[in-house]
Order: sequence, then C-alpha cells, then structure tokens
Amino acid sequence: MTATNAAPSKSGAIGLLVAAGIAQMIVVIDYMAVAVAMPDMARDFGVKPVDLQWVITGYILSFSAVLGIAGPLGDRFGRKRLLLTGIALFGATSIWVGLSDSATMVIIARIALGLGGGLLFPLATAVVSNGVAKADVPKTLSLLTGIATIGMAIGPVVGGVFTEELSWRWVFFINAPIAVIAFLSVLFFARESRDPESSGRIDVVGIILLLPGLALLAVGIDRIPHWPLAWWLGMTAAGVAILFVFVMVELRLKSPIVDLRLLSNRTFAGYLGGGTLSNSCWCVMIFATTLFLQAVKKEDAMTAGLIFLFMSVSTATASFTGPWLQKRMGTRNLVLVALVFQAVAAIMFWFDDEQPWLAIGLFIAGFGCSWGWAMTQAGGIVTIPPNKVGLATGSMLTVMIMMGNMAVVVSSTLIQALGGARETNDQPGITATYIIALGLVTVGFLVVVLVVPRESRTRPISR
Repeated sequence: MTATNAAPSKSGAIGLLVAAGIAQMIVVIDYMAVAVAMPDMARDFGVKPVDLQWVITGYILSFSAVLGIAGPLGDRFGRKRLLLTGIALFGATSIWVGLSDSATMVIIARIALGLGGGLLFPLATAVVSNGVAKADVPKTLSLLTGIATIGMAIGPVVGGVFTEELSWRWVFFINAPIAVIAFLSVLFFARESRDPESSGRIDVVGIILLLPGLALLAVGIDRIPHWPLAWWLGMTAAGVAILFVFVMVELRLKSPIVDLRLLSNRTFAGYLGGGTLSNSCWCVMIFATTLFLQAVKKEDAMTAGLIFLFMSVSTATASFTGPWLQKRMGTRNLVLVALVFQAVAAIMFWFDDEQPWLAIGLFIAGFGCSWGWAMTQAGGIVTIPPNKVGLATGSMLTVMIMMGNMAVVVSSTLIQALGGARETNDQPGITATYIIALGLVTVGFLVVVLVVPRESRTRPISR
C-alpha cells in the first residue's frame, strides 16, 4: 500500500480522528495521573518524591528512543499495524507497573511502558496526517491534540481520585480498558499506509547510540548533588560524546532514525525549536507544581488533581479553538501568542504561588502549552512530503520530548541542590525552576521570531 492523502468520507475522517485521539489520550492520561500520584508512590516505597522522578525520566528516555524508530518502521512495515502493536504493548505493561512491589520494579516497568507509548504516539499522528488532505493537516492535528488532551482533564482527576480512594496502582490499571477501546477503534477506522520508497536496512547503529547517550546524559545531570565531580561530570561528558557520534552517523545515512537533514528547511527548524522549548516549559511546570502542591503545601492527591483541572480545561479548550485561531491569525502568530501565555504563567508562579494565583497561572499556561505543542507540529509537518510524514513526525517528537525530559532532570537536580544539606526544603528549588521555565519560553519566542518566515508559504523539502 502506498502513502496517500486522499480524503476519506466525513464519517470516516471523524472516526479516524477519534480513534487516533483515544490512542494518544492514554499516554496523556498516564503522564498527568502519574505526576499527581508520585508522592503517594514515594510514601509507599519509603523514598522522597523527588527521588522518584526516574518514574518519569526512565519512561521518557525509552519513550524518546522509540519515537525515533517508530516513524521509519511505520513507513516501512505499515503505520496502522505498528500503531496497534504500540497500543497493545502500552496496555499490557501498564498492568505490570500496577503490580510492581518496589520502587526499582516500578521504574523498570515504566521504562517498558515507554516503549509502547513511544511507538503509538507518533504513529497515531502519522496515520491521521496521512489520512486527510494536506490542506487540512493543521486543523486536523489541532483537533487530534484536543482529543488527546482530554486526558489532561481526566488525568489529574484519575490520579487524585484513584490514589486517594483506592491506590496509586489503579492509576496504571485504568490504562488497560482504555487501551482496548483505542485498539478496536484504530482497527476499525484507520487504513494501512506505508512509504513505498522506504527500503534498505534499519538504522541499528543509530538506535544503539541514541538510548545510552540519552541515559548517560540524564543520569549524569541527575547525580550532580550526590556524586563527586569527576563521576557525574564523566558520565555527562560520555553521554554528550555518544550523542555527538549519533549526530555524525545520522547525517551520513540515507534512512536515519532521526533525519537531521530536515533542519535544512528553515520553517521546519524554526517550529521545531519553538515547539521544543514550549514543551520543555510545559514539562517543568507540571513537575514543579506537582511537587509544590504535595511536598510543600501538603495537599492530598485528590486536591492536587482538582487544582490541575484549571490547566487541563484550558488546554483542551485551546486545542479545539486552535484551528479557528490558526486560520485567522496564522500558525506563526499563534505560536508566538502561546509562548507569551506560558511566559506570563511562569512569572505568576515565580512571584506568587498562593491560591487563587496558582490556579489562574495554571489556567493561562494551559492555553500556551496546548497551542505551543500542536501548532508547532502542524507548522513543521506541512512542509514535509506525505510519504515522509512518519519520519518527520518521529524526528520532531523525539527532539521535543527528549528535551522536555532533560528539562525535568535539570529541574529535579536544581530542586535537590537547593534543598539544603538534608534536602528537606523543596521550595527554593521549585521557585528557581519557574525561572528556568520563563527562560525556556523567552528563548523559544526569539527562535520563532528570528527563524520562521513571517508569511510561511511552506513547500515540501526535496529529498
């Protein structure tokens, strides 16, 4: 089967959009619910909440690594087939996480869970992008984000209610029935597609280099407050060196897992830079605010989940209003507005972390985070030929999510470093983390202004 953009029937297009949205929604629910449930997990296993950041970091490392593989594999072997595989893997490993009996086992199971999430997330986007007319891609991707980010509204409540009333384990058990619904929906509505030009060997060397490079870099940064200088600096340097070799290898391959040659397209590169920094800000805000509510303010999981609804509601609302605004403002202008919204929220968190300002800040941040995530992807992907959309989607998401993970690792390290000799006070580090979030979106704003053309008449890059 070849990759085409022939438009399906209206009912088929809606069904495809909902099916892919449910698939991505599982991942979003999981991420938000885990953030709220982490303090209770930490108490259950007798560790500090900040020490369990590897429940998120380990997951995102495997998630990021598979993102780069998912696109090319889908292009070659069938996007629908591998999307179904990712959904099944995510549902099965969620049960494993819920049955884990130690912090170490939870982290290992979460790494396995990231494999399924990393497979299904970009392929859901690729299946939808390839199943609609090219002119409808920005609108469709924004609506896809809107459906997926319903999980933003559901996730905190799932995390809070299940953790408070049942156990944090049910945060993971609930993924299984949602995965079944997603699997059946994709099976019925999605059609198979491939890149007929995809051939040759899988980039095994790239795969082998990417995961340890990311892992060594993340562990090196995470251990800064705990290990001697030579140890953490050596591990960090090793991670950087491996990733440098990875870049050199990828630039020489015809079919790399992350196609860095896409950056030769100015519009794609600008949106990738802005989206990466916007998503990093989002990750930092969620991580820091979760710790603040439960470790500093001593709120219970249910209360923390309900407070996050302010961000969740605005995120979902922004996703569904995004296409309307994008049509009238243009993608570039809407991305700039998104980054300004995130900056305003970071400033509010920095100056005043009391209610109602925290809730207002989360509400404002939700609009910026949603538009920053969806519109940068839409703006970049429409420059890519339809038969390369899987590779482009995987490459873009790999960079965006990988750097978001690194931002969380840096934030965790900062919180621990500023927590005092006994690491008992997280508030100074959390306040400093909000300054990091502000810096990220400020740089992101400048990247979009300076790199993305004012009137982007996007053309597919030639290969």
